Amino acid sequence: MQNTVAYSRLYLLGVISLFFIIHPCAAAPPNPYLFYNYNPATHDWTPKAPTSHDQFRHALDGCCFVREGSVLQEDGIEYVLAIKIDFSDQPGQRPGAAFDQYLFADKGVSLKTYYREVSYEQMDIQPGPMGGAVPKGNQWIRAQNPMSYYGEGQINVRRSRELVREACVAMDDIVDFSAYDRDGDGVVDHVFVIHSGDDQASTAEMNDIWSILVQDINIELDGVRVSTAVLVAEEPNFDKPHLGIYFHEFFHDFGAPDVYGGNFTGPSDHKWGLMGQFGPYQGEIVNGIGDGLQPSHISGYLKWDFDARPENGRLGWIQPVEITDNVANLPIPSFELPPHNNKLFKIDIPGKINRFGEGTEFFLIENRYRESGALFDTRLPESGILIWHIDETKVRPPGAIDAASQIWLEDPNDPKHFGIPPDNPNNIDIRTITDGAAYSADDNETSFTPATLPNSNANDGTVSKISITNIGFEGQEMTISVAFGDTYEPNDNLAEALPIEFDQTYESFIASEKDRRDLYRFNAIPGEAIVATLTTNSDTVDYRLSILDKSDRYIATAERVEITELQVVFQPEQADTFFVSVESLSGFSEVDSYRLTVKTVQTRSGGLKLAQVRAFPNPMRANNNEMVFAYTIPNFQLADSVELEIFNVAGDLVHAEIRQNVIGSGQFRWHGKNSSNETLATGIYIFVISATQGEEIVQQIEKIGLVR
Repeated sequence: MQNTVAYSRLYLLGVISLFFIIHPCAAAPPNPYLFYNYNPATHDWTPKAPTSHDQFRHALDGCCFVREGSVLQEDGIEYVLAIKIDFSDQPGQRPGAAFDQYLFADKGVSLKTYYREVSYEQMDIQPGPMGGAVPKGNQWIRAQNPMSYYGEGQINVRRSRELVREACVAMDDIVDFSAYDRDGDGVVDHVFVIHSGDDQASTAEMNDIWSILVQDINIELDGVRVSTAVLVAEEPNFDKPHLGIYFHEFFHDFGAPDVYGGNFTGPSDHKWGLMGQFGPYQGEIVNGIGDGLQPSHISGYLKWDFDARPENGRLGWIQPVEITDNVANLPIPSFELPPHNNKLFKIDIPGKINRFGEGTEFFLIENRYRESGALFDTRLPESGILIWHIDETKVRPPGAIDAASQIWLEDPNDPKHFGIPPDNPNNIDIRTITDGAAYSADDNETSFTPATLPNSNANDGTVSKISITNIGFEGQEMTISVAFGDTYEPNDNLAEALPIEFDQTYESFIASEKDRRDLYRFNAIPGEAIVATLTTNSDTVDYRLSILDKSDRYIATAERVEITELQVVFQPEQADTFFVSVESLSGFSEVDSYRLTVKTVQTRSGGLKLAQVRAFPNPMRANNNEMVFAYTIPNFQLADSVELEIFNVAGDLVHAEIRQNVIGSGQFRWHGKNSSNETLATGIYIFVISATQGEEIVQQIEKIGLVR
């Protein structure tokens, strides 16, 4: 099955890569549910039409445009001239009032309400002097040719341009086009041409017309030039049009790029943004595809810089908040609703700057919350903190319109965007790429550091020393802590030890061999056991984890419970201040890091139990380096000690180890030697694991084998 999955994935990526590489275009994203058949049993994806790639290549040839001169009115009012046009073979069916609703309604889902929300009330879409879509009522302009002429795939873009020109010229006697040039630059601000019939992106019918931003119209009417126009479909075969596509194409008219990526594993804005592959289709699933009536918000990067081209300045609705110093429990408000400040947070990767001192590679942080009360973003895969990795050294070249190469969404569930569903990690489904990308304590995804997967390194592998930790629970406001390199680490004396909170994770990433001890301070009370756990990213590091008192004396030292995990349990006899010490004999480095968690546990007495006792591998053979003896003390019991004893069949003790103050699970590791470090012979041995609590003792006895 693994080979089948790998082959299917490569085949799928190959055919989809061919589609997208050949056809970079400011078009509606092809509805991804339509063009491929998926077999959940074999994970195979196959094209529905073997010739579709050639047809798409011809259909979209030359469609490589977004608006170069972005328009953004100073007062926020954007006039949209909406024109309806139908065909002899496809008469218009929807009433004019429906399009006024879709574009200009003050409530419900419309172009107006979408851009009002995503701009934080800074943009107001208005119909201008015409008061709504034209011709008025149920009338349509009749095109000079049937729909099949304009929709024929081979010369789609040129004929779409013909269609837009026909629509504009036909309305010249009714519309004063100069009234739609509010900024006086001699170019009509926004034209929306709605044709009867369906959108090829949602039907895959080759004679339907693909929704696109049409450029190079270049006709002059009433002394102003029509340069670009959004071309979208009536879609009579759906309850409502896929309005997310209306919104997507309209953002192209502000210079915004697509963010699809060259193939499905590259998408960086999959369901989390309007300009991604699935974002404009979010909504109820109807006939297997999203209805596009609850599209995602525009991602924060594009809200800050519409065209994602830093070389021409930043044009957008928001400014990111720069994080330059260590900060604990920084509140991150939800992304969806006003005000427009504090919506996006930016962390520059050190050393990645241009000649002007501006960061060229950085992280952008958003708090996306499905239950914010907003009209949109309600169909997100989940809620939580998004961490976008932006690399502006990879800005697309002139003429290219897909910005995925400079935008990557960090995903703790699926770091490489393979398509691993959050709720089914044994499956591969490319439709779920980045579904689990939101960090939150709800999912136990609370850290993003140079030691995590994914990590905070630069794209060239440079260690950033940036740690984002203590990510909170989903909500209208989430908190994060941010630290930069050595300045984050606790000092090595008790007076300056870092105060910590229980049940938080503290990340290390220090780069100094001279720093050999980190100290953390906490307060403890009797009756609560302190459990400190240190997880490392390597089994070769020489860390030591201990509890100290205020006189810098060791009062408890950790045992190794996993290959890369140390744990110490401490039961205070009185309320006092204590310290956690993390030491490294060789100093800390960029390669080896740790994660420290300190918890409190209400211990119980009486009814002590041992559970899940096992030894593996059993038997232990010559090619095995060690045998592991695992055990669990359940129900928050605190065992005074847990001991391992190993006897030969004659009853002689050959090996013994003991752990003090044990809660939860633990392990002993044995290398098949006696207490004198002599290798034992092949044979049957008996092991006993005993746990004590006061006068109470529980034991479990099992057989093990050695094969030399």
